[in-house]
Amino acid sequence: MPQPCSLRVRLCHGLLLLGLPFAAAQGADSCRPLQELERPVVGLALGGGGARGYAHIGALQALEELRVPVDLVAGTSMGSIIGGLTATGMSPAEIKGVVEKIDWDDVFDDETDRKDQPARRKRVDAIGLYGPKLGVGRDNKLLPSGFVGGQKILLLMENLTSQRVHVDRFEQLPIPFKAVTTDIVTGEMVLMTRGSLSDAMRASMSVPGAFDPVLSDDRLLVDGGLVRNLPVDVVRAMGADKVIAVDVGTPLRDAPNITNVLNVLEQMTSLAIVQNTREQIEALLPGDVLLRPALGNEVNSASFDRFDVAIPLGYAATMAQAEQLAPLALSEADYRAYRAAVQGCVSGPPRVDFVRLNNRSRFDDAVLKNYISIQPGEQLDIAQLEDDLRRIYGLGFLRVARYEVVEDGPEIGLEITVEQDDRGADFIETGLTLSGDSRGTSINLQAGYLKTDLDGRGSEFRTAVQVGNDLGLLADVYKYLDDGQRWSLNPVISASRRDVIVYDQNGRSLATAEVSDYGIGFFLGWNIGRYANISLGAETFRGDTKVVVGPERLKEPFRGGEWQASLLLDRLDDLFLPRSGSLLRLEYSISDDALGADTEFSQFRSQLFTSKTLGRHNVLAFGRYNTTTDKRAPLYALFTGGGFLNMSGFEPNELVGQHYGMVGLGYRYQVLDSGYLPGYLGGSIEYGRAADRRGDLFDDGILNGSVYFAYDTPLGPLYLGWGWNEERSGLIFLRLGALLGSTNIGRR
Repeated sequence: MPQPCSLRVRLCHGLLLLGLPFAAAQGADSCRPLQELERPVVGLALGGGGARGYAHIGALQALEELRVPVDLVAGTSMGSIIGGLTATGMSPAEIKGVVEKIDWDDVFDDETDRKDQPARRKRVDAIGLYGPKLGVGRDNKLLPSGFVGGQKILLLMENLTSQRVHVDRFEQLPIPFKAVTTDIVTGEMVLMTRGSLSDAMRASMSVPGAFDPVLSDDRLLVDGGLVRNLPVDVVRAMGADKVIAVDVGTPLRDAPNITNVLNVLEQMTSLAIVQNTREQIEALLPGDVLLRPALGNEVNSASFDRFDVAIPLGYAATMAQAEQLAPLALSEADYRAYRAAVQGCVSGPPRVDFVRLNNRSRFDDAVLKNYISIQPGEQLDIAQLEDDLRRIYGLGFLRVARYEVVEDGPEIGLEITVEQDDRGADFIETGLTLSGDSRGTSINLQAGYLKTDLDGRGSEFRTAVQVGNDLGLLADVYKYLDDGQRWSLNPVISASRRDVIVYDQNGRSLATAEVSDYGIGFFLGWNIGRYANISLGAETFRGDTKVVVGPERLKEPFRGGEWQASLLLDRLDDLFLPRSGSLLRLEYSISDDALGADTEFSQFRSQLFTSKTLGRHNVLAFGRYNTTTDKRAPLYALFTGGGFLNMSGFEPNELVGQHYGMVGLGYRYQVLDSGYLPGYLGGSIEYGRAADRRGDLFDDGILNGSVYFAYDTPLGPLYLGWGWNEERSGLIFLRLGALLGSTNIGRR
């Protein structure tokens, strides 16, 4: 057995504090030892196990209470995250406070948060292409969205580490650290000992099949659990005299619980992990301590919401071995000195001497630099930098937009890396909308082709088609005019055909109007930050209205031409099931014979929607006000209402008039909590009507509303409910698709 060696307890000069001039640290590789104590070097081996790794925090809390120092750390998977944070000098209480606030469902979802998307993408939402997007590769193969690329994970890890310490080699950390990974090509164990600490932590937890591998030194690295789930030999090789090993691995399934092919595949992976864990446990020496929290079936590898269960179990398992750990404990004075040494190596974010852009995307450097706020000479503001990177990532079709604090000679700076989506620049877009009630069903399928690399500013070309009850065709070019993506030109070609059913006051169908049109438009756009867009332009079109009344079929052609102005303010977090934010649409159009219109009139349209959530409770407020402001609009331009949250007690488009207005309040309660697929019970109360005279809108409005169940499916939210109004019996409705987006491709 190795004899206890002389431990160089690290009491920092603080020479590497990132806020100090580098000259003060010249020649210092790490925190300088000021004194030595004769005691064993204690190494901590933190095993992998996904969310079961929360138990590591409880173990650290107990070790702190027992005054057992941690001098070296090696970690695998979740153990690398907890171990890496420990190595930066974070206390168990600080780590616990961090993980309790992490929304892991969000972290594991690389989809751009809607609030971070540019205004252009929010306006495009009106097209209705909400479904999966398939990349078109160079050989014209369709490429689905890949594994989790790690955009949010990397930002999270960088946030937790970069504002505490900055070192090039992990042995220079307040507590020396190694992360265990697997070379997915060779199957070899690879220890990450230098470079980006966040990359090391991210690589060690890259479960094959769920996360993209991490490329480091030309090696593709994945979760280290495949080769060393409990890195006992790793931490011993780092210099540990005594090893404390924390095993949180998932136990093997017994025979009755292996019932399908997925169970078999999971068991095959677990067999390799359990075997290499067993070998490491057998390598423990007398005086080493093995901790095995009794996690059982209470916490599985995906139970990221069970930290309140796992942490106490880790604490209990450690305290149960207090007697075995006692020989490693320090006196109160020595433990205070140990913690002071660790904390003395911790510093805040650095002052940035340079900002370097590593651009591997389709965007020009000038475009990306417009989104980067920090300038050389400024203190690193991590919150602002992360917001900048979220905005860059929100431009769309990027694999990652991240940062790293780096050294270049005597200077400390930022390297910002932006990588293109692996699927390329061309995409197939899809969409599906469905609505139905006791009187019929409407289904529309949408598909589009998007080309995103017209130039380095992010200009794009899109064509889309819709088939089903309503037909539509669209082709448009969105051309940015400046590197800041503020100004744009948008020529559009469109065609559509839709049916409008005319009802009597009792809800009986009297006639069907089939409205067809085709036209071209040209618009100038101004994007104001992420949330606002102003559009000015003109559109000219032709079409006809066919009215079917019994055996009679009347056809009336029309020609239209409009000047259009619109404002979009959009801060909603989601178009499917909005939980927070608001949306405001304002549009004004003037039908002008100078543009070919055969009828002159003007119209104003507005829509307001706002949502607020507290816990499981969600409150909605919404309204529309549409009015013909001058003269009378022809049949094809009449306003319509009806349908879910648009006078829910009526059929879609049942209310028709020169003017239309409604207001409503809604409430939803989350009754199902299944991570990505929550379910809600909700209801609404609404008031409004359509009218031929503006003054009649709210003088004699109709009270109506709905009760419904909503379930967020992979294809979008599914609503099943009952709509009622005060004038007649209600109707049962079914709807699949975005709550606030359009269900039609065609004219704006």
